[in-house]
Amino acid sequence: SSGINAEYGGLPAKGRSICGQWAADICCNTVQQIVTRSCCGAASDTDQVRRWVESYEDQEHLREQLSTAELVAFVPNGAVLPRAAGHLDTPLSGGNVVRFQSPESLQTTLQCPNKGEVVGMGIKPGVTLIAGGGFHGKTTLLSAIKLGVYSKIPGDGRENLVTTPTASKIRAEDGRQITGVDISNFINNLPQGKDTSSFYSCDASGSTSQAAAIMEYLEMGGKCLMIDEDTAATNFMIRDDKIQMLLSADKEPIKPFLYRARELYDRLGVSSIVVVGGAGDYLDIADTVLLLDNYTVRDVTQRAKEIAASRPAHIPSLPPLVSPRQRTVDPSSLSPFWGKTKVPEKTSITYTVKGEENMSTLDLSALEQIVEMGQTRFICEVLVRLANEKRTHSLQDLMRQLSSEIDKHGLGCVKDNSNWLSRPRIFEIAAAINRYRHLSLLN
Repeated sequence: SSGINAEYGGLPAKGRSICGQWAADICCNTVQQIVTRSCCGAASDTDQVRRWVESYEDQEHLREQLSTAELVAFVPNGAVLPRAAGHLDTPLSGGNVVRFQSPESLQTTLQCPNKGEVVGMGIKPGVTLIAGGGFHGKTTLLSAIKLGVYSKIPGDGRENLVTTPTASKIRAEDGRQITGVDISNFINNLPQGKDTSSFYSCDASGSTSQAAAIMEYLEMGGKCLMIDEDTAATNFMIRDDKIQMLLSADKEPIKPFLYRARELYDRLGVSSIVVVGGAGDYLDIADTVLLLDNYTVRDVTQRAKEIAASRPAHIPSLPPLVSPRQRTVDPSSLSPFWGKTKVPEKTSITYTVKGEENMSTLDLSALEQIVEMGQTRFICEVLVRLANEKRTHSLQDLMRQLSSEIDKHGLGCVKDNSNWLSRPRIFEIAAAINRYRHLSLLN
Protein backbone atom coordinates (compact mmCIF):
# COMPACT_ATOMS: atom_id res chain seq x y z
CA SER A 1 0.00 0.00 0.00
CA SER A 2 1.11 3.57 -0.61
CA GLY A 3 1.40 6.41 1.87
CA ILE A 4 3.11 6.97 5.20
CA ASN A 5 2.34 4.93 8.29
CA ALA A 6 3.37 6.83 11.43
CA GLU A 7 3.16 5.22 14.87
CA TYR A 8 3.47 6.83 18.27
CA GLY A 9 5.15 4.87 21.00
CA GLY A 10 3.04 5.35 24.12
CA LEU A 11 1.51 7.98 26.38
CA PRO A 12 2.79 9.27 29.74
CA ALA A 13 1.91 7.69 33.05
CA LYS A 14 3.14 7.56 36.65
CA GLY A 15 3.01 3.99 37.85
CA ARG A 16 -0.56 2.82 37.15
CA SER A 17 -1.97 6.36 36.82
CA ILE A 18 -2.50 8.10 33.47
CA CYS A 19 -1.14 11.64 33.09
CA GLY A 20 -4.25 12.94 31.31
CA GLN A 21 -3.36 16.59 30.72
CA TRP A 22 0.13 15.71 29.56
CA ALA A 23 -1.29 13.06 27.20
CA ALA A 24 -3.83 15.53 25.81
CA ASP A 25 -1.10 18.05 25.10
CA ILE A 26 0.90 15.38 23.26
CA CYS A 27 -2.08 14.26 21.14
CA CYS A 28 -3.45 17.74 20.38
CA ASN A 29 -0.25 19.72 19.99
CA THR A 30 3.02 17.79 19.92
CA VAL A 31 1.95 15.04 17.54
CA GLN A 32 0.36 17.52 15.13
CA GLN A 33 3.56 19.56 15.04
CA ILE A 34 5.68 16.47 14.41
CA VAL A 35 3.40 15.26 11.63
CA THR A 36 3.34 18.69 10.00
CA ARG A 37 7.11 19.05 10.09
CA SER A 38 8.04 15.51 9.06
CA CYS A 39 5.22 14.15 6.89
CA CYS A 40 3.81 17.15 5.02
CA GLY A 41 5.84 18.01 1.94
CA ALA A 42 4.85 21.67 1.93
CA ALA A 43 6.41 22.14 5.39
CA SER A 44 9.63 20.29 4.54
CA ASP A 45 12.83 21.46 2.98
CA THR A 46 12.55 19.30 -0.13
CA ASP A 47 16.17 19.91 -1.10
CA GLN A 48 17.32 18.65 2.28
CA VAL A 49 15.03 15.61 2.08
CA ARG A 50 16.33 14.82 -1.40
CA ARG A 51 19.93 15.19 -0.21
CA TRP A 52 19.37 12.72 2.63
CA VAL A 53 17.61 10.17 0.42
CA GLU A 54 20.23 10.40 -2.31
CA SER A 55 23.05 10.11 0.22
CA TYR A 56 21.52 6.93 1.62
CA GLU A 57 20.96 5.48 -1.87
CA ASP A 58 24.56 6.20 -2.83
CA GLN A 59 25.98 4.52 0.27
CA GLU A 60 23.82 1.43 -0.11
CA HIS A 61 24.86 1.21 -3.76
CA LEU A 62 28.54 1.57 -2.87
CA ARG A 63 28.30 -1.18 -0.28
CA GLU A 64 26.70 -3.49 -2.84
CA GLN A 65 29.61 -2.81 -5.24
CA LEU A 66 32.29 -3.98 -2.81
CA SER A 67 31.97 -7.64 -3.71
CA THR A 68 32.18 -7.14 -7.48
CA ALA A 69 35.05 -4.66 -7.00
CA GLU A 70 36.85 -7.29 -4.87
CA LEU A 71 37.03 -5.02 -1.84
CA VAL A 72 36.12 -5.42 1.82
CA ALA A 73 36.09 -1.68 2.55
CA PHE A 74 36.22 1.67 0.78
CA VAL A 75 37.28 4.99 2.34
CA PRO A 76 36.51 8.06 0.18
CA ASN A 77 38.94 10.89 -0.31
CA GLY A 78 37.95 13.98 1.68
CA ALA A 79 36.29 12.02 4.50
CA VAL A 80 36.55 13.42 8.04
CA LEU A 81 37.25 10.36 10.19
CA PRO A 82 37.98 11.74 13.70
CA ARG A 83 35.07 12.58 15.98
CA ALA A 84 34.65 15.73 18.04
CA ALA A 85 34.98 13.71 21.26
CA GLY A 86 35.00 10.08 22.35
CA HIS A 87 31.35 10.17 23.42
CA LEU A 88 30.12 12.09 20.36
CA ASP A 89 29.31 11.07 16.80
CA THR A 90 29.77 14.52 15.30
CA PRO A 91 32.86 15.11 13.14
CA LEU A 92 35.90 16.97 14.40
CA SER A 93 35.97 20.51 13.08
CA GLY A 94 38.54 23.28 12.87
CA GLY A 95 41.63 24.17 10.91
CA ASN A 96 43.67 21.20 12.15
CA VAL A 97 41.38 18.51 10.72
CA VAL A 98 43.22 16.24 8.26
CA ARG A 99 40.83 14.93 5.63
CA PHE A 100 41.40 11.41 4.36
CA GLN A 101 43.44 10.95 1.19
CA SER A 102 44.09 7.56 -0.36
CA PRO A 103 47.61 6.46 -1.26
CA GLU A 104 47.95 6.48 -5.04
CA SER A 105 48.67 2.73 -5.15
CA LEU A 106 45.36 1.87 -3.44
CA GLN A 107 43.17 4.48 -5.07
CA THR A 108 40.04 3.17 -6.73
CA THR A 109 36.89 4.64 -8.24
CA LEU A 110 33.33 3.47 -7.57
CA GLN A 111 30.06 4.68 -9.06
CA CYS A 112 27.06 6.17 -7.24
CA PRO A 113 23.59 6.55 -8.81
CA ASN A 114 23.32 10.18 -7.62
CA LYS A 115 26.77 11.56 -6.88
CA GLY A 116 28.47 9.78 -9.75
CA GLU A 117 32.13 8.83 -9.35
CA VAL A 118 33.58 8.51 -5.85
CA VAL A 119 37.36 8.15 -5.51
CA GLY A 120 39.06 6.72 -2.45
CA MET A 121 41.07 3.90 -0.90
CA GLY A 122 39.96 0.35 -1.56
CA ILE A 123 40.94 -2.33 0.96
CA LYS A 124 41.21 -5.72 -0.74
CA PRO A 125 40.39 -9.08 0.85
CA GLY A 126 43.20 -10.81 2.72
CA VAL A 127 45.25 -9.70 5.72
CA THR A 128 45.51 -5.92 6.03
CA LEU A 129 47.61 -4.24 8.71
CA ILE A 130 47.11 -0.68 9.94
CA ALA A 131 50.44 0.30 11.50
CA GLY A 132 51.93 3.51 12.85
CA GLY A 133 53.01 5.31 15.98
CA GLY A 134 50.78 6.09 18.91
CA PHE A 135 48.23 8.90 18.40
CA HIS A 136 48.74 8.96 14.61
CA GLY A 137 45.22 7.78 13.73
CA LYS A 138 45.33 3.95 13.52
CA THR A 139 42.33 3.34 15.76
CA THR A 140 40.45 6.28 14.24
CA LEU A 141 40.72 4.66 10.81
CA LEU A 142 39.66 1.24 12.09
CA SER A 143 36.74 2.76 14.01
CA ALA A 144 35.50 4.43 10.83
CA ILE A 145 35.84 1.18 8.87
CA LYS A 146 34.06 -0.70 11.67
CA LEU A 147 31.01 1.56 11.34
CA GLY A 148 31.07 1.41 7.55
CA VAL A 149 28.49 -1.38 7.82
CA TYR A 150 25.96 1.46 8.39
CA SER A 151 25.09 4.35 6.08
CA LYS A 152 25.67 7.86 7.47
CA ILE A 153 23.63 11.05 7.40
CA PRO A 154 24.83 14.06 5.39
CA GLY A 155 27.31 16.08 7.40
CA ASP A 156 28.65 13.07 9.35
CA GLY A 157 32.00 13.31 7.57
CA ARG A 158 32.11 9.57 6.86
CA GLU A 159 29.48 9.50 4.12
CA ASN A 160 30.31 6.98 1.37
CA LEU A 161 32.73 5.12 3.65
CA VAL A 162 31.43 1.57 3.32
CA THR A 163 32.43 -1.84 4.63
CA THR A 164 31.32 -5.32 3.65
CA PRO A 165 28.08 -6.05 5.56
CA THR A 166 29.45 -9.01 7.57
CA ALA A 167 32.52 -7.19 8.93
CA SER A 168 32.77 -7.34 12.73
CA LYS A 169 35.15 -5.99 15.35
CA ILE A 170 36.50 -8.65 17.72
CA ARG A 171 37.99 -7.86 21.12
CA ALA A 172 39.04 -9.48 24.37
CA GLU A 173 36.33 -9.58 27.01
CA ASP A 174 37.42 -10.78 30.44
CA GLY A 175 34.71 -12.45 32.48
CA ARG A 176 32.23 -13.19 29.70
CA GLN A 177 30.16 -16.35 29.34
CA ILE A 178 31.16 -19.01 26.79
CA THR A 179 28.76 -21.86 26.03
CA GLY A 180 29.85 -24.93 24.07
CA VAL A 181 32.15 -23.17 21.59
CA ASP A 182 34.92 -25.06 19.78
CA ILE A 183 38.02 -22.94 20.42
CA SER A 184 40.50 -25.74 19.67
CA ASN A 185 41.82 -23.88 16.60
CA PHE A 186 43.36 -21.40 19.00
CA ILE A 187 43.48 -23.07 22.43
CA ASN A 188 44.00 -26.73 23.36
CA ASN A 189 46.04 -28.96 25.67
CA LEU A 190 44.70 -27.18 28.75
CA PRO A 191 45.84 -28.33 32.21
CA GLN A 192 43.96 -31.33 33.58
CA GLY A 193 42.85 -32.23 30.06
CA LYS A 194 39.96 -29.75 29.88
CA ASP A 195 38.13 -30.07 26.57
CA THR A 196 38.27 -27.06 24.22
CA SER A 197 36.26 -28.56 21.35
CA SER A 198 33.12 -27.70 23.31
CA PHE A 199 34.37 -25.09 25.74
CA TYR A 200 32.35 -23.67 28.64
CA SER A 201 33.27 -20.84 30.98
CA CYS A 202 31.38 -18.36 33.13
CA ASP A 203 34.52 -16.25 33.64
CA ALA A 204 36.54 -16.33 30.44
CA SER A 205 40.04 -14.89 30.24
CA GLY A 206 41.02 -12.33 27.62
CA SER A 207 42.51 -14.96 25.31
CA THR A 208 39.68 -17.50 25.59
CA SER A 209 37.06 -14.79 25.16
CA GLN A 210 38.76 -13.56 21.98
CA ALA A 211 39.09 -17.10 20.61
CA ALA A 212 35.41 -17.76 21.34
CA ALA A 213 34.33 -14.47 19.76
CA ILE A 214 36.14 -15.35 16.52
CA MET A 215 34.63 -18.85 16.35
CA GLU A 216 31.14 -17.52 17.14
CA TYR A 217 31.58 -14.97 14.36
CA LEU A 218 32.65 -17.65 11.89
CA GLU A 219 29.67 -19.75 12.96
CA MET A 220 27.41 -16.93 11.73
CA GLY A 221 29.14 -16.87 8.34
CA GLY A 222 31.28 -13.75 8.84
CA LYS A 223 33.92 -12.97 6.22
CA CYS A 224 35.88 -9.97 7.55
CA LEU A 225 37.03 -9.55 11.14
CA MET A 226 38.71 -6.50 12.63
CA ILE A 227 41.06 -6.42 15.61
CA ASP A 228 42.78 -3.53 17.37
CA GLU A 229 45.74 -4.59 19.49
CA ASP A 230 44.68 -1.98 22.08
CA THR A 231 41.58 -4.06 22.89
CA ALA A 232 43.07 -7.49 22.27
CA ALA A 233 44.71 -10.01 24.59
CA THR A 234 48.47 -9.82 23.98
CA ASN A 235 49.05 -13.56 24.48
CA PHE A 236 46.29 -14.31 21.98
CA MET A 237 47.82 -12.06 19.32
CA ILE A 238 51.51 -13.03 19.38
CA ARG A 239 54.34 -15.07 20.95
CA ASP A 240 57.77 -13.55 20.33
CA ASP A 241 60.99 -15.52 19.83
CA LYS A 242 62.25 -15.13 23.39
CA ILE A 243 59.04 -16.46 24.93
CA GLN A 244 59.12 -19.37 22.47
CA MET A 245 62.63 -20.16 23.67
CA LEU A 246 61.63 -19.94 27.33
CA LEU A 247 58.31 -21.76 27.01
CA SER A 248 58.14 -24.79 24.74
CA ALA A 249 55.13 -25.14 22.45
CA ASP A 250 53.78 -28.18 24.31
CA LYS A 251 53.55 -26.07 27.48
CA GLU A 252 51.58 -23.22 25.87
CA PRO A 253 47.90 -24.01 25.10
CA ILE A 254 47.36 -20.79 23.11
CA LYS A 255 47.96 -20.70 19.36
CA PRO A 256 48.14 -16.95 18.64
CA PHE A 257 46.02 -15.28 16.00
CA LEU A 258 49.28 -14.61 14.14
CA TYR A 259 49.53 -18.34 13.41
CA ARG A 260 45.98 -18.57 12.05
CA ALA A 261 45.18 -15.27 10.28
CA ARG A 262 46.83 -16.28 7.00
CA GLU A 263 45.03 -19.64 6.96
CA LEU A 264 41.69 -18.02 7.83
CA TYR A 265 41.85 -16.22 4.51
CA ASP A 266 43.55 -18.86 2.37
CA ARG A 267 41.26 -21.72 3.46
CA LEU A 268 38.05 -20.06 4.65
CA GLY A 269 38.07 -16.77 2.75
CA VAL A 270 37.91 -14.73 5.97
CA SER A 271 39.77 -11.42 5.74
CA SER A 272 41.40 -9.63 8.68
CA ILE A 273 42.02 -5.94 9.27
CA VAL A 274 44.40 -5.60 12.22
CA VAL A 275 45.76 -2.51 13.97
CA VAL A 276 49.36 -3.15 15.05
CA GLY A 277 51.81 -0.84 16.76
CA GLY A 278 54.14 -3.26 18.50
CA ALA A 279 53.73 -6.69 16.86
CA GLY A 280 56.10 -6.68 13.89
CA ASP A 281 55.75 -10.41 13.23
CA TYR A 282 52.43 -9.66 11.54
CA LEU A 283 54.40 -8.16 8.63
CA ASP A 284 55.23 -11.74 7.58
CA ILE A 285 51.61 -12.66 6.85
CA ALA A 286 50.22 -9.36 5.53
CA ASP A 287 48.90 -8.74 2.02
CA THR A 288 48.64 -4.98 2.55
CA VAL A 289 50.34 -2.74 5.12
CA LEU A 290 49.06 0.78 5.73
CA LEU A 291 51.13 3.23 7.74
CA LEU A 292 49.46 6.14 9.56
CA ASP A 293 51.83 9.10 9.75
CA ASN A 294 50.38 12.29 11.25
CA TYR A 295 46.87 11.12 10.23
CA THR A 296 47.99 10.54 6.63
CA VAL A 297 47.85 7.02 5.15
CA ARG A 298 50.80 5.58 3.25
CA ASP A 299 51.03 2.21 1.50
CA VAL A 300 54.22 0.60 2.86
CA THR A 301 53.49 -2.95 1.76
CA GLN A 302 56.68 -3.38 -0.26
CA ARG A 303 58.90 -2.04 2.53
CA ALA A 304 57.11 -4.29 5.04
CA LYS A 305 57.77 -7.35 2.86
CA GLU A 306 61.45 -6.43 2.65
CA ILE A 307 61.69 -6.14 6.44
CA ALA A 308 59.84 -9.45 6.92
CA ALA A 309 62.19 -11.19 4.47
CA SER A 310 65.28 -9.89 6.27
CA ARG A 311 64.07 -11.01 9.69
CA PRO A 312 61.47 -13.75 9.23
CA ALA A 313 59.21 -14.57 12.14
CA HIS A 314 58.98 -18.12 13.44
CA ILE A 315 55.45 -19.23 12.63
CA PRO A 316 55.06 -22.97 13.29
CA SER A 317 52.94 -25.34 11.23
CA LEU A 318 49.66 -26.23 12.91
CA PRO A 319 46.93 -28.78 12.25
CA PRO A 320 44.43 -27.47 9.67
CA LEU A 321 41.70 -25.10 10.85
CA VAL A 322 38.51 -26.82 11.94
CA SER A 323 35.33 -25.19 10.61
CA PRO A 324 33.03 -23.86 13.35
CA ARG A 325 30.49 -26.26 14.79
CA GLN A 326 26.83 -25.30 14.36
CA ARG A 327 25.22 -25.16 17.81
CA THR A 328 21.52 -25.51 18.59
CA VAL A 329 20.11 -23.28 21.33
CA ASP A 330 17.70 -24.77 23.88
CA PRO A 331 14.77 -22.29 23.77
CA SER A 332 13.71 -23.15 27.31
CA SER A 333 17.00 -21.75 28.65
CA LEU A 334 15.80 -18.32 27.50
CA SER A 335 12.67 -18.54 29.66
CA PRO A 336 13.77 -15.72 32.05
CA PHE A 337 12.95 -13.32 29.20
CA TRP A 338 9.27 -14.25 29.55
CA GLY A 339 9.27 -12.17 32.72
CA LYS A 340 10.22 -8.59 33.44
CA THR A 341 12.90 -7.18 31.12
CA LYS A 342 14.40 -3.72 30.79
CA VAL A 343 16.84 -1.96 28.49
CA PRO A 344 18.34 0.69 30.78
CA GLU A 345 21.09 1.65 28.31
CA LYS A 346 22.55 0.78 24.91
CA THR A 347 25.00 -1.72 26.37
CA SER A 348 22.81 -3.88 28.61
CA ILE A 349 19.55 -5.77 29.05
CA THR A 350 18.24 -6.71 32.49
CA TYR A 351 15.99 -9.69 33.15
CA THR A 352 14.56 -11.63 36.08
CA VAL A 353 15.67 -15.16 36.95
CA LYS A 354 13.24 -17.23 39.00
CA GLY A 355 14.42 -17.55 42.58
CA GLU A 356 16.84 -14.64 42.39
CA GLU A 357 16.02 -11.42 44.22
CA ASN A 358 17.92 -9.00 41.97
CA MET A 359 17.62 -8.63 38.21
CA SER A 360 20.43 -10.15 36.13
CA THR A 361 22.25 -8.20 33.44
CA LEU A 362 23.17 -9.21 29.92
CA ASP A 363 26.30 -7.14 29.23
CA LEU A 364 26.65 -6.02 25.59
CA SER A 365 29.35 -3.41 26.14
CA ALA A 366 31.90 -5.34 24.04
CA LEU A 367 29.64 -5.25 20.96
CA GLU A 368 31.02 -2.07 19.43
CA GLN A 369 28.75 -2.18 16.39
CA ILE A 370 25.59 -1.70 18.42
CA VAL A 371 25.24 2.02 17.81
CA GLU A 372 21.94 3.01 19.40
CA MET A 373 19.44 1.92 22.02
CA GLY A 374 16.72 0.85 19.57
CA GLN A 375 18.95 -2.01 18.43
CA THR A 376 19.34 -3.22 22.01
CA ARG A 377 15.56 -3.06 22.49
CA PHE A 378 15.13 -5.13 19.34
CA ILE A 379 17.62 -7.73 20.62
CA CYS A 380 15.61 -7.93 23.85
CA GLU A 381 12.41 -8.60 21.87
CA VAL A 382 14.18 -11.30 19.85
CA LEU A 383 15.20 -13.04 23.08
CA VAL A 384 11.59 -12.96 24.26
CA ARG A 385 10.46 -14.43 20.96
CA LEU A 386 13.11 -17.17 20.93
CA ALA A 387 12.11 -18.15 24.47
CA ASN A 388 8.73 -19.10 23.00
CA GLU A 389 10.20 -20.90 19.99
CA LYS A 390 8.92 -24.46 19.66
CA ARG A 391 11.13 -25.53 16.77
CA THR A 392 14.81 -26.32 17.18
CA HIS A 393 17.31 -24.96 14.68
CA SER A 394 20.98 -24.13 14.71
CA LEU A 395 21.77 -20.62 15.87
CA GLN A 396 22.88 -19.71 12.35
CA ASP A 397 19.59 -20.94 10.84
CA LEU A 398 17.60 -19.03 13.47
CA MET A 399 19.43 -15.82 12.60
CA ARG A 400 18.98 -16.35 8.85
CA GLN A 401 15.27 -17.00 9.27
CA LEU A 402 14.91 -13.91 11.44
CA SER A 403 16.77 -11.77 8.90
CA SER A 404 14.51 -13.04 6.12
CA GLU A 405 11.38 -12.25 8.15
CA ILE A 406 12.58 -8.71 8.86
CA ASP A 407 13.28 -8.19 5.16
CA LYS A 408 9.74 -9.26 4.31
CA HIS A 409 7.68 -7.90 7.21
CA GLY A 410 9.78 -5.24 8.93
CA LEU A 411 10.54 -4.89 12.63
CA GLY A 412 6.94 -5.75 13.51
CA CYS A 413 7.74 -9.42 12.96
CA VAL A 414 9.08 -9.59 16.53
CA LYS A 415 6.73 -7.09 18.21
CA ASP A 416 3.43 -5.63 17.03
CA ASN A 417 4.23 -2.23 18.49
CA SER A 418 7.65 -1.75 16.94
CA ASN A 419 8.12 1.86 18.02
CA TRP A 420 11.53 2.64 19.49
CA LEU A 421 13.05 -0.40 17.77
CA SER A 422 15.78 -0.31 15.15
CA ARG A 423 17.42 -3.14 13.27
CA PRO A 424 20.67 -4.68 14.48
CA ARG A 425 22.67 -7.14 12.39
CA ILE A 426 22.39 -10.87 13.00
CA PHE A 427 25.98 -10.81 14.28
CA GLU A 428 25.06 -8.58 17.22
CA ILE A 429 21.89 -10.58 17.96
CA ALA A 430 23.84 -13.85 17.98
CA ALA A 431 26.60 -12.25 20.06
CA ALA A 432 24.02 -11.21 22.66
CA ILE A 433 22.68 -14.76 22.84
CA ASN A 434 26.21 -16.11 23.22
CA ARG A 435 26.83 -13.81 26.20
CA TYR A 436 23.64 -14.85 28.01
CA ARG A 437 24.77 -16.55 31.23
CA HIS A 438 21.90 -19.05 31.43
CA LEU A 439 22.21 -20.31 27.84
CA SER A 440 22.13 -24.05 27.25
CA LEU A 441 22.45 -26.10 24.06
CA LEU A 442 20.65 -29.11 22.66
CA ASN A 443 23.70 -30.52 20.89
